[in-house]
Amino acid sequence: MVRPLHAIALAAIAVLSLAPAAPLSADENDCSGSPPDAVMRLPKPLDKWGEIACTPFGHVLTSRKGWLWVLPAAREPVIVPSQMVDRMPKPLGNKSYFVSIEATRVNGDEFEAAYQVFHQGFDSHETLPDGYRVDLVSVSGKAMRLYFFDYDTYAWGMECMGGVCERNSRFMILDKDHMPAPRGPSI
Repeated sequence: MVRPLHAIALAAIAVLSLAPAAPLSADENDCSGSPPDAVMRLPKPLDKWGEIACTPFGHVLTSRKGWLWVLPAAREPVIVPSQMVDRMPKPLGNKSYFVSIEATRVNGDEFEAAYQVFHQGFDSHETLPDGYRVDLVSVSGKAMRLYFFDYDTYAWGMECMGGVCERNSRFMILDKDHMPAPRGPSI
């Protein structure tokens, strides 16, 4: 069954209202002592939905206040740790951080390649979003690439490592104060 993206986002809001994600406590977001080369401000449009948070396990890219990043199937909040590990992060505090976060608007072949993987199983007649490639580099030298698809009232993100996008990594970005709506056609 092909489903519109905004309908999936609406369903996610209904589910998430039953189990909201816990915010970081004040001591988990203490960024004092961050090294001078640590990225603390995000480029546009990532700053609309995200922020850098400081945790006992290092800096993380996560949703900013008023927004929620969530994996639809798992109903879990999404964070991108600067350690870039899937499991067992070490308590490194401000010793693990991002040294580079770059956002680039994409179109043409690059947009099409990422969007085709992301959009599998969704309504093919929906208005196209704005696409962005975000490249992150950690102080450890590890790098990660994400693509973001901005539909104005909501967005989606997806991880692409080694030039291969993973459809199972796609996550929703929802505005907690506004219901997602389909994007209008461009003029």
